Amino acid sequence: MDLTTGIVFGADYCGDEVNELAVASFNYVKQDIADVKKRYISLGFHLHEMELCGYHEELGYDNFYECIEKNFHMDKSAVSRVISVWNEFCSKDDADSRKMWIDDRYEKYSYSQLVEMLPLKEQERRRVTSDMTVSQIRNYKKSLKEQTSKKKKSVATSQPTPEKKVLPYERGCITGKSPSGTCVCCGCGETVECCADCEIDCNGRCGWIEDKESVITQPELPVMKNMAQREEFINSYKSWNIWCRNECTEETFYRYDLPDGYVIVVKNYPYYSEWSKKENETEEYYLLDSGYRHFADCKTNMTVLKEHLKNMNKK
Repeated sequence: MDLTTGIVFGADYCGDEVNELAVASFNYVKQDIADVKKRYISLGFHLHEMELCGYHEELGYDNFYECIEKNFHMDKSAVSRVISVWNEFCSKDDADSRKMWIDDRYEKYSYSQLVEMLPLKEQERRRVTSDMTVSQIRNYKKSLKEQTSKKKKSVATSQPTPEKKVLPYERGCITGKSPSGTCVCCGCGETVECCADCEIDCNGRCGWIEDKESVITQPELPVMKNMAQREEFINSYKSWNIWCRNECTEETFYRYDLPDGYVIVVKNYPYYSEWSKKENETEEYYLLDSGYRHFADCKTNMTVLKEHLKNMNKK
């Protein structure tokens, strides 16, 4: 059975065999849309996964939204709303990992109600009940805006409080050059905002002090024959070199340079779970190529990293 039947391929499709993961992702979206009134949360999950993993490119599209519109007649705004509803109202575990089903708190709400609740803050959403109509929710949002507007006018007419000037050495490093995340700038008589802009090569200038620590070589890349071994290698990231730290946000970045020129970076940070009342930690994954422009654009997931390691071994 040809699972690609019914797919409208894009202009960049060359007739090659399509990645089975991309075909599966497409069919998940297709099944969700067929019963969208009940499966809008899983639809948001599968649309997000399809975009994140770049499966639309396998189908001949360089634009994710064009792929969805050509195949399912959903415009960009409709797709964005579905993904946003999933992202905000889906069930989440202790590690804040998002699931493909709705949170118990919102299971009695309709999709239209949840769309209206998207811009509301958590405490504001608690005032919206499942028996309210869409019109009532809109009126509630309008009243919130009016309250905010009154508060702004009140603040504007009151005596302004002068901002306290924070000297460079009283805040964290804003350049990222300091490995400890601490700012060592003296302020140079309060004439510079950051020592990176200072012309004086003092012994405290960020990036000027030589690193006296010995150079740490990264662990040898193991032979990985299956996906389980590739995931085990990625999960061992704490044995990799520490690329940098940000003490202000408690983030630690671990880095592994791959032989094909790509770099895997795992960002680790702690958080407190109100649900379990415990301290936890979680990770974010990034795959950097030699020509990347912004670090945030390189964010990815475990599945993509394992696929990259698998394809790298084929070369």
